[in-house]
Amino acid sequence: MAAIDKIYINTFEKYSQFREWCEKQPMLKDKYGVSVPLTKYLYKYSKEDNWNGGKPVFQGPYYADAYLIKNCPFDFIQKELMLNYGHWSQEKINEAYNIVINRTEKNKDFYTWLSEDDFKVIDGVITMPNLEKSDYEKIKDNELFNTPFTSQEVTYGTHFKCVKHPRHFYNKPYECKDWFIDVILPTNGFMWYHSNYNSWDFSDEFVVSKWASSTAFCSTIKSLKRLMIKKWRLPIGTKVRATGRYIEDTYEFLITK
Repeated sequence: MAAIDKIYINTFEKYSQFREWCEKQPMLKDKYGVSVPLTKYLYKYSKEDNWNGGKPVFQGPYYADAYLIKNCPFDFIQKELMLNYGHWSQEKINEAYNIVINRTEKNKDFYTWLSEDDFKVIDGVITMPNLEKSDYEKIKDNELFNTPFTSQEVTYGTHFKCVKHPRHFYNKPYECKDWFIDVILPTNGFMWYHSNYNSWDFSDEFVVSKWASSTAFCSTIKSLKRLMIKKWRLPIGTKVRATGRYIEDTYEFLITK
């Protein structure tokens, strides 16, 4: 269950508004059909808490944040989400423009990658014509995190071959009882292991799990082979690395088709 930055609020009144809105929202369903309330990702506070400097109030997976971006009516929440998902508001564009064209010793370290050529003033409005579409805008346009499933085109395999055997003459044991299992994708993506489902899922997928990790465990290589064939849906080209109790005690398997 991947998550991005927290959402911060600076008053209890705003927090109460947001909490009450979250409580009224429908349940979200994860990749496996499990329902979860939006309030699962909401921090609990009271009026007596010290709100000076603000507090983190929400930290959810991408799919939950996407629901907020498309549905939450509060500007103070949307501003936080714009910041977390790379959106340049008109206020931010204006700020960057004023700093770039009025460089001083005090602000010389701000927006150093921008120059005056990155801006255009059209009918009195400052614009950035070459600004890439932000993830915030992609979510608004239903192009990103629109479903609990990955948006990648993936072909999963159920066949594999062993491409690396351990070198058995090393005999210095690690302090462990199981094989440590890592999944290495053929692309730049990343998968988490979720204990609830005994599954590997892409980081952009919405999975409600008690425990998620970049590593799984198996008692034997034989059980690992069964899992690769019958349980784990892994993309073709994925390497599955099993590290055992001894130095260089490593197997690697390649998902072939």
